[in-house]
This record gives sequence, C-alpha cells and structure tokens, in this order.
Amino acid sequence: MGALADLPGNPFGVEVQKFGSGFGAACKVCHPMLRGKNRIHGVGAADIESLDDLLRFYREDGLPCSLSVLYGEITEGLFSRLASVGLWSAGSGTLPAIVPDGRADEEAPPGVHIRRSGPEEKDLYLDLFQQAFVGRGEADPEYRAIHWAEDALPGGARYIAEAEGKPVGMASFPVVDGVGYFGTGGVLPEFRRRGVQTVLIRRQLADAPGLGCDLALGGGSAGTSTYRNFERAGLRLLPTGMQWGDIGV
Repeated sequence: MGALADLPGNPFGVEVQKFGSGFGAACKVCHPMLRGKNRIHGVGAADIESLDDLLRFYREDGLPCSLSVLYGEITEGLFSRLASVGLWSAGSGTLPAIVPDGRADEEAPPGVHIRRSGPEEKDLYLDLFQQAFVGRGEADPEYRAIHWAEDALPGGARYIAEAEGKPVGMASFPVVDGVGYFGTGGVLPEFRRRGVQTVLIRRQLADAPGLGCDLALGGGSAGTSTYRNFERAGLRLLPTGMQWGDIGV
C-alpha cells in the first residue's frame, strides 16, 4: 500500500491509520481492482474499544473492508463484538509458505529459461503481465501503474520466463522485513501447462536467501491451480487466523 501511496499525486487516495495494536490501510478512491487492499492488520482482543473508530475509517467513505484475527488473539468477547458491529466470519485463513533453502532442485523443461528483469524492461514486463491476464481486470491499462508500483519495490526481484527463444511469462518477488511474497506471476495462455510457472517459483525460491528472505509466502486456496504450483515447489499451507469481512467484501 505504501508503494501505491507514493505514486505521483496519490491517485488512489491511499491512507494508513493506526488503531490500538493494529492498523488499517485503505484506498479512499473506490476502484474495483483495489477492493482487496482495504484491510485491517494486527487486530487483537485488546482492540475491542478501538473497533468503532477502525470501522469508521472505511464506512465513512462507503468502503468495504476485511480483517484477520490471529489465532492467539481469539476470544469469545472479541468474536461477539465483531458480529455486533455487522462484520461476518469468512472462515479460517491460510497461506502457502516455505522457509527457502536457496537450492534449485529441479531442471527447467527443455527450452525454458528464467532470468532476472531490470527496470529497463518495464514495458516488456508489464506487457507480459497484461497479456497473461487478458480478459480480467488486470488487463486494464490503468492497472499498469498499480502493478509496477508494487512490483518495483526495492529489495525484491522481477523475473521473465522465456520459451522457444521469446518472453512468455513474468513474476515478482518483493521482500519486506525478511518475508518474501510471491507477487503476481503469469504465463501467456499458449505456453501454459508446460511447467513454466513452477520453474518461475523455483527460481524465486533459489534466489530468496540472497535477497534477505527467511520466509516465503504465496497465495491461492487449496485445490486451485495456483496452490498446486506452489505445492509442487514445496510450499505448504500455514494458518494465519480467522477472517472477517464488512458488508460488500
């Protein structure tokens, strides 16, 4: 969110505000591609008294929001309070996770090559991103600025996959405070089911320790193609807490 706030003129109205032991991040300019960014982080049982102020931060601008409660902070009183202000439980949250060891333990399929990508390839990288997600919101030209702001964070890395001698995919791996995140990764439709995405993930894991990464986190729910790619690379689901959402999330 800080990367979006740093865009010239803060076009999406990003604001971050602290509440008790946690904080809320919001895009005050409503945008369908940024709904998932309106999240409350680090809320615990001690923050019950701050809950009204926390929700007002979003509701005054008509924004939905979501929050997660760490398992160690779960109490009956907190759950009752969350329900009383109109939040609903969305179940348990998990993320694919792994402690990277820096080993590339599998050869790439014949003809597939993964390389790091620098800022001089910004347009190529973003073109691949949008072509990989054609037909979805990410293909909107406006999303290029959003995506680059997040993928160009210092300390991480970007990658381009090549097959048959041409660029066919991309991926990002931002690292913040020792935690690496598998950012957006995409492969052109005609080059899918060839193991390209899995090789991209393995390359990121191999580079992770050199980027100062002690823990790598992915996305995707169990059973999805995204999670299966992470599972092939050794990631396993890590419980993150109970998820709660405001109306419209």
